[in-house]
Amino acid sequence: MNRGKIYPNVIALQHRIGGLTRNEAYQRLQPVALEILSHPLIINYERRKISIVPQDTLGATIDLEGLINNAYSIGRRGSLLFKARERIYLTRNNYKLPNFLKLETNSFRSFYQQLQEEIERSPRNASLAVNKIIPARMGIVIEREQLIKNIEDSMIKSVQPNIPNNFDLPVLYQEYELSTEEVLADLGILEPISSYETSLRGKQENSLYNIEKAANELNGVILRSGEAFSFNKLIGPAEKEDGYRESTIIANGQFVIGYGGGVCQVSTTLYNAALLANLPITERYNHSIYGEATNYVPQGRDAAVFYGYKDLKFTNSLGHPIVIFSELKSDYLTVTIWGAEKPEQDIRIITEDLKTYDCDVIEIKRGELTKTGVDSNVLQEGIPGYTVRVYRFIKDYNGERREFISEDRYNSVPQKVIVD
Repeated sequence: MNRGKIYPNVIALQHRIGGLTRNEAYQRLQPVALEILSHPLIINYERRKISIVPQDTLGATIDLEGLINNAYSIGRRGSLLFKARERIYLTRNNYKLPNFLKLETNSFRSFYQQLQEEIERSPRNASLAVNKIIPARMGIVIEREQLIKNIEDSMIKSVQPNIPNNFDLPVLYQEYELSTEEVLADLGILEPISSYETSLRGKQENSLYNIEKAANELNGVILRSGEAFSFNKLIGPAEKEDGYRESTIIANGQFVIGYGGGVCQVSTTLYNAALLANLPITERYNHSIYGEATNYVPQGRDAAVFYGYKDLKFTNSLGHPIVIFSELKSDYLTVTIWGAEKPEQDIRIITEDLKTYDCDVIEIKRGELTKTGVDSNVLQEGIPGYTVRVYRFIKDYNGERREFISEDRYNSVPQKVIVD
């Protein structure tokens, strides 16, 4: 019955090939193998997604002839007793074969070394620098053998329907010896007094780069009692010469492309943390418009910065030093302010009297268009305008009081539509 054919219940590359001749099995598995080798995989690490094509990036191959010969040998190899045992096993069970998959040594080594350069790092003890804490940092080592296993497993699974083609990069973390909290304690700074986070979901790659760069500059800044803080003084112009990239910014009441796009999210997150720490804000501006690039906070809670023009400034009015920490983790930017102790008070930031103003609609005749190839009748999406008031509510042993923070206006952007 099985003469010249692979025994039933033999599985190769997630496919049943029992009952097929070796040539039939080759014809069935060849397109499967090609799909496995060419199907892109995504390796996730923190916010990064590393895309690879196994046959191109890693020189991956599948020995299809060896795999099929191995399949044909099941129930035919070894002693008479061993053959009988395998055949009986196959009547009741599936037999899943090894995948005969191989990663080319030099290609994988090159890929692995590139990952090491980009991701691996030694553990770092916390330390004290000029006006700054250098936070402790865990060391990171990629688990090489687990990475190979994950790649091979994901390659085989990737051609199955409804199976994700991604996996997390396997890493080990190495402990540091001196923690950030220990260095803070030497300065009399014992606990966080406020924290605020904003979402990073949907951000452009260059915006994320700029946000992370500015957040790293802010991370660990020490502010002595009575000392004033200036965001622009710390970060600088955020231009190309400063290492920043082009992304979406607001200029002249429009969303345009410019260097430093995303930096305002750092100033905004810091602004809200400072409000919640009950620090006096001495300079702050809202953006001129409120839209997709600024809706990570409610209206009235943003802090626009533009070097030489708009700054965020506040003063450490507490009777002890504070330290500002900023961190990008998962899909959020978090700014936390540490101090000697958290005051016995409850602080809430409330927006009131929010009013929305519809945008104007400007009609442009199709014959007057200077731009060709316009498919939609909407040339520019409109953005409504807003006004809002912001208050800080403070509840402590003296009772509850309300402090006016700002009254902000956001301009509308007209919708431009094409008419015949």
